[in-house]
Amino acid sequence: MGAERSPDPRRFNPDRFADDETTLYQSVTGDSKKRDTFTFGAVRRLCPGIHITERSFFLGISRLPWGFNVSKVLDNQRQSIPPPIDDLVGGVIAQPRDYPAKFTPMSPGRIKVVRNAVKEFDARLDPETEQWSKVLEGMAFSTWTPEKTEG
Repeated sequence: MGAERSPDPRRFNPDRFADDETTLYQSVTGDSKKRDTFTFGAVRRLCPGIHITERSFFLGISRLPWGFNVSKVLDNQRQSIPPPIDDLVGGVIAQPRDYPAKFTPMSPGRIKVVRNAVKEFDARLDPETEQWSKVLEGMAFSTWTPEKTEG
Protein backbone atom coordinates (compact mmCIF):
# COMPACT_ATOMS: atom_id res chain seq x y z
CA MET A 1 0.00 0.00 0.00
CA GLY A 2 1.45 3.32 -1.01
CA ALA A 3 1.25 6.38 1.23
CA GLU A 4 -1.09 8.17 -1.22
CA ARG A 5 -3.57 5.30 -1.28
CA SER A 6 -3.18 4.35 2.33
CA PRO A 7 -1.71 6.83 4.78
CA ASP A 8 -0.67 5.16 8.03
CA PRO A 9 -1.00 1.58 6.68
CA ARG A 10 -0.14 -0.06 10.03
CA ARG A 11 -3.19 1.46 11.75
CA PHE A 12 -6.44 -0.53 11.53
CA ASN A 13 -8.81 1.73 9.63
CA PRO A 14 -11.54 -0.02 7.64
CA ASP A 15 -12.98 3.38 6.64
CA ARG A 16 -10.18 3.72 4.09
CA PHE A 17 -12.05 1.15 1.96
CA ALA A 18 -15.57 2.56 2.52
CA ASP A 19 -16.01 4.09 -0.93
CA ASP A 20 -13.94 1.56 -2.88
CA GLU A 21 -16.25 -0.79 -4.77
CA THR A 22 -13.50 -2.16 -7.01
CA THR A 23 -13.60 -5.94 -7.28
CA LEU A 24 -10.45 -7.98 -6.87
CA TYR A 25 -10.55 -8.82 -10.58
CA GLN A 26 -10.87 -5.14 -11.53
CA SER A 27 -7.99 -4.34 -9.21
CA VAL A 28 -5.63 -6.89 -10.76
CA THR A 29 -6.48 -6.01 -14.36
CA GLY A 30 -6.16 -2.24 -13.94
CA ASP A 31 -3.38 0.14 -12.99
CA SER A 32 -0.74 -1.79 -11.03
CA LYS A 33 -0.26 1.18 -8.67
CA LYS A 34 -3.84 0.73 -7.47
CA ARG A 35 -3.56 -3.01 -6.83
CA ASP A 36 -4.36 -4.40 -3.43
CA THR A 37 -2.46 -7.64 -3.98
CA PHE A 38 -0.26 -9.57 -6.38
CA THR A 39 -1.16 -12.90 -4.77
CA PHE A 40 -3.23 -14.02 -7.75
CA GLY A 41 -0.60 -13.29 -10.40
CA ALA A 42 -0.57 -10.73 -13.18
CA VAL A 43 -1.24 -10.31 -16.90
CA ARG A 44 -1.06 -13.74 -18.61
CA ARG A 45 -0.31 -15.49 -15.33
CA LEU A 46 -3.49 -14.28 -13.61
CA CYS A 47 -5.41 -16.93 -11.67
CA PRO A 48 -8.51 -17.81 -13.75
CA GLY A 49 -10.52 -18.50 -10.57
CA ILE A 50 -9.92 -15.11 -8.95
CA HIS A 51 -13.64 -14.28 -8.97
CA ILE A 52 -14.44 -17.54 -7.16
CA THR A 53 -11.79 -16.76 -4.56
CA GLU A 54 -13.15 -13.26 -3.96
CA ARG A 55 -16.71 -14.51 -3.52
CA SER A 56 -15.60 -17.38 -1.29
CA PHE A 57 -13.57 -15.04 0.93
CA PHE A 58 -16.48 -12.61 1.15
CA LEU A 59 -18.98 -15.31 2.08
CA GLY A 60 -16.66 -16.96 4.58
CA ILE A 61 -15.56 -13.78 6.28
CA SER A 62 -18.99 -12.11 6.32
CA ARG A 63 -20.55 -15.17 7.92
CA LEU A 64 -18.19 -15.08 10.89
CA PRO A 65 -19.74 -11.96 12.49
CA TRP A 66 -23.21 -13.29 11.59
CA GLY A 67 -22.65 -16.44 13.61
CA PHE A 68 -20.11 -15.44 16.24
CA ASN A 69 -19.03 -12.65 18.50
CA VAL A 70 -15.24 -12.52 18.12
CA SER A 71 -13.30 -11.00 21.00
CA LYS A 72 -9.82 -10.83 22.46
CA VAL A 73 -8.76 -13.34 25.09
CA LEU A 74 -8.09 -12.06 28.61
CA ASP A 75 -4.86 -12.68 30.51
CA ASN A 76 -4.63 -13.58 34.24
CA GLN A 77 -5.13 -9.91 35.20
CA ARG A 78 -8.32 -9.79 33.05
CA GLN A 79 -6.61 -7.52 30.51
CA SER A 80 -7.28 -8.17 26.83
CA ILE A 81 -4.40 -9.67 24.85
CA PRO A 82 -4.04 -7.73 21.59
CA PRO A 83 -3.01 -9.74 18.53
CA PRO A 84 0.55 -8.84 17.44
CA ILE A 85 0.09 -6.96 14.15
CA ASP A 86 3.63 -7.53 12.88
CA ASP A 87 3.97 -11.24 13.72
CA LEU A 88 3.50 -12.68 10.24
CA VAL A 89 4.34 -16.11 8.83
CA GLY A 90 4.67 -17.37 5.30
CA GLY A 91 6.65 -16.21 2.34
CA VAL A 92 5.13 -14.75 -0.79
CA ILE A 93 1.70 -14.91 0.83
CA ALA A 94 1.99 -13.67 4.42
CA GLN A 95 -0.59 -14.20 7.11
CA PRO A 96 -0.76 -13.50 10.83
CA ARG A 97 0.68 -16.15 13.11
CA ASP A 98 -2.01 -17.95 15.10
CA TYR A 99 -3.08 -15.93 18.12
CA PRO A 100 -5.67 -16.50 20.85
CA ALA A 101 -9.19 -15.28 20.17
CA LYS A 102 -12.59 -16.10 21.62
CA PHE A 103 -15.47 -17.11 19.32
CA THR A 104 -18.83 -17.06 21.10
CA PRO A 105 -21.93 -18.22 19.18
CA MET A 106 -24.48 -15.42 18.69
CA SER A 107 -27.34 -17.81 19.46
CA PRO A 108 -28.16 -21.53 19.58
CA GLY A 109 -30.13 -21.15 16.34
CA ARG A 110 -27.19 -19.60 14.50
CA ILE A 111 -24.72 -22.20 15.72
CA LYS A 112 -27.13 -24.88 14.46
CA VAL A 113 -27.11 -23.24 11.01
CA VAL A 114 -23.29 -23.16 11.05
CA ARG A 115 -23.02 -26.81 12.12
CA ASN A 116 -25.49 -27.91 9.44
CA ALA A 117 -23.55 -25.97 6.78
CA VAL A 118 -20.28 -27.63 7.87
CA LYS A 119 -21.96 -31.06 7.76
CA GLU A 120 -23.37 -30.37 4.29
CA PHE A 121 -19.98 -29.14 3.07
CA ASP A 122 -18.11 -32.12 4.54
CA ALA A 123 -20.52 -34.51 2.79
CA ARG A 124 -19.36 -33.10 -0.56
CA LEU A 125 -15.69 -33.89 0.11
CA ASP A 126 -13.78 -37.03 -0.78
CA PRO A 127 -12.71 -38.46 2.59
CA GLU A 128 -9.22 -39.39 1.31
CA THR A 129 -8.26 -36.25 -0.60
CA GLU A 130 -10.52 -33.74 1.18
CA GLN A 131 -11.23 -32.26 -2.26
CA TRP A 132 -14.69 -31.97 -3.80
CA SER A 133 -15.83 -35.42 -4.83
CA LYS A 134 -17.83 -33.73 -7.59
CA VAL A 135 -17.58 -30.15 -8.79
CA LEU A 136 -20.82 -28.32 -8.01
CA GLU A 137 -23.42 -27.92 -10.75
CA GLY A 138 -23.21 -24.61 -12.58
CA MET A 139 -19.48 -24.18 -12.03
CA ALA A 140 -16.87 -24.48 -14.73
CA PHE A 141 -15.66 -28.07 -15.05
CA SER A 142 -18.85 -29.36 -13.38
CA THR A 143 -18.51 -32.58 -15.40
CA TRP A 144 -14.96 -33.17 -14.10
CA THR A 145 -14.40 -35.73 -11.36
CA PRO A 146 -11.07 -35.94 -9.53
CA GLU A 147 -9.08 -39.07 -10.23
CA LYS A 148 -8.07 -41.37 -7.41
CA THR A 149 -4.30 -41.59 -7.10
CA GLU A 150 -2.42 -44.43 -5.52
CA GLY A 151 0.36 -43.71 -3.15
